[in-house]
Amino acid sequence: MPSGSDASTTSRLALIDQPAPRFGLLPRLSFKSRIFILLLLVSCTLSLLLGWYVYQRMEQSLYDQIGQRALVQAQEIALMPEVASAIASHDSARLSALIKPFKAVSDASYIVIGDRQGLHLMHTDPHVPVGSPMRGGDNAPVLESGRSIVTLESGTLGVSWRGKAPVRDAAGNVIGVVSVGYFQSTIERWGKGQFMPLLAVLLASLYALFICAWLFARSIKRQMFGLEPHEIARMLRQQEAVFDSIYEGVLSIDTQRRIIAINRAARDMLALSSDMGEPTGMNLADLIPGCPLFTAAESDPDIKDQICLFNQLNVIASRVAIRIGGRVHGWVISFRRQDDINTLSLQLSQVRRYADNLRVIRHEHLNWMSTISGLLHAKAYDEATRLIQSQSEIQQQVLDYISSTFGNYHLCGLLIGKFYRARELGIELEFDSGCELNALPASLSDVEWMSIIGNLLDNAFEAVLSARSEGGKVVLFLSDGGEELIIEVADNGTGVDAAVRDRLFERGVSTRGDSERGIGLYLVKSYVQRAAGTITVEDNLPQGAIISIFVPKRSHADA
Repeated sequence: MPSGSDASTTSRLALIDQPAPRFGLLPRLSFKSRIFILLLLVSCTLSLLLGWYVYQRMEQSLYDQIGQRALVQAQEIALMPEVASAIASHDSARLSALIKPFKAVSDASYIVIGDRQGLHLMHTDPHVPVGSPMRGGDNAPVLESGRSIVTLESGTLGVSWRGKAPVRDAAGNVIGVVSVGYFQSTIERWGKGQFMPLLAVLLASLYALFICAWLFARSIKRQMFGLEPHEIARMLRQQEAVFDSIYEGVLSIDTQRRIIAINRAARDMLALSSDMGEPTGMNLADLIPGCPLFTAAESDPDIKDQICLFNQLNVIASRVAIRIGGRVHGWVISFRRQDDINTLSLQLSQVRRYADNLRVIRHEHLNWMSTISGLLHAKAYDEATRLIQSQSEIQQQVLDYISSTFGNYHLCGLLIGKFYRARELGIELEFDSGCELNALPASLSDVEWMSIIGNLLDNAFEAVLSARSEGGKVVLFLSDGGEELIIEVADNGTGVDAAVRDRLFERGVSTRGDSERGIGLYLVKSYVQRAAGTITVEDNLPQGAIISIFVPKRSHADA
């Protein structure tokens, strides 16, 4: 049965092949065409609504202005004493003579004067006879109450917007009515004339909106790399499934060190519980404090396979910058448990060292056996006996010294192998008379301690061989007599060049200029730092180098 993580990944992968749903009235069109049509429809609808609203407001304003104009003209005529006198005497000819100059300068469609009974006394249209009744039914408020009004009614000549004002005699009595009108058709023609420039602006705006909608849709499509939304959704599901299916911990951060994304393996290794919520947006220093891997500047190079401590978890981490357009926009950090990969590699390396040591011992014993066999064939029995005794004494002395001085079986096995390896290489491996070791500190595992001591001795052997001088010698000092474990390896080899001394323990740096071999001392430094120890490099006299390591026997947590 698959685990919860595997089941989740399987369900995510199953979603990839599901077709994305298509909604809308035009499902067969591309996203670019759909967004263009949508923007165009919205723009046209808004423009039409705005144009209709503006037209209505303009029409209402025009009617109001014309109504006021008609009313003012009617009131001016009604206030003329000559008009009142002519109405009182029913002198239509005189009224025509008085009104004709007004009509010549007025834009009104017609001017009408009626008597108290609502009969025509004068009409600017000669086809309307004098004495005919005034139509529209809107004279009553004027003749009865003496109010001036503006109405839209159908008169003798058609529907018109007209202003009516009462005519009074000297005593103040209403004796007639003056009506100044504008035909509705004329008002509509004027309104259309005023709206045409606005319509031209509206059409130009629609054309501009058409162009903008097309450019916007094309820009959106370009930013989406020419993909359709369902294609982007599919890619997102693929990336999420791949991201969560990686067994390495992977997280990405921006330039402010805020977490952008984190996969399931990283959550598990960092022991992030669901109660903490979504870590996205958190500062990485709050989640993993005290790690120098996260304090890099934008100009710093990428880092590969660096040993770090993430919340008491030893990991091997890499950091790669996210560069877009030549600028750093963040970093991707991948990491895995050191126990999963690095420890296995170290153990394999240690097994190889043991096998190499056994090969050396076997080779040396074969040489002895060949020599003894030759002596026996030559019947030099006394010489054979002395050779056997001398070799046994030397081997026993070495074995007795190492086993009695160093109280760790792994270390004893390593040193015996290194001793015979040095003899095979023509190098003398000497143990300082002050060596004394009861137990290795628990701050590191035995495999890691073996890696430190083995790499230091291998580095010293290579330095001596590079010197190509007689009497190559390496001296090892190991002691835990005080508060610290002291490891010191001295050689009379080529020494350490001043140009690389400060970077000797960096990854890829080698005293022989071979970047592929600059791993051993880098691991030594990583382990020593984790054990809160220090490393010093000094010159040996008359030549060579001395590398010393000081590691406290008790950690801060035990103190």
